[in-house]
Amino acid sequence: MQAAQDKGIKRYIMLSSVFSLETEKWDENPGIADLKEYYISKHYADHWLVNNSSLDYTIVQPGALKERAGTGRITINDTSSGENAIEDVATTLAAVLTADNTIGKVFNLHNGDIDINEAVATV
Repeated sequence: MQAAQDKGIKRYIMLSSVFSLETEKWDENPGIADLKEYYISKHYADHWLVNNSSLDYTIVQPGALKERAGTGRITINDTSSGENAIEDVATTLAAVLTADNTIGKVFNLHNGDIDINEAVATV
């Protein structure tokens, strides 16, 4: 983040993890307990990006990553942690790059029923 700012890069996409900024949900989701140290680091990185950078950021928070074929369809800002095909997360990150409506936003996702580009347009 600091290197991007120092080089004058404005757009920054952060791949995070579902509920990284919502610590109250960590105990509600059993998968998070197994990754507590990872979640702590993602929490502080996301928090720093939001509160201490001047970057045009988007934070993408997928649920569990799975090595399976992508569907091209996701659900965003759902209350469950869900699962994601890695391919769909990569496609979502690429879609966010050109979606100015996502600047300054944080959203979670998991595989769902909405076309990725349509879902990103609603952030």
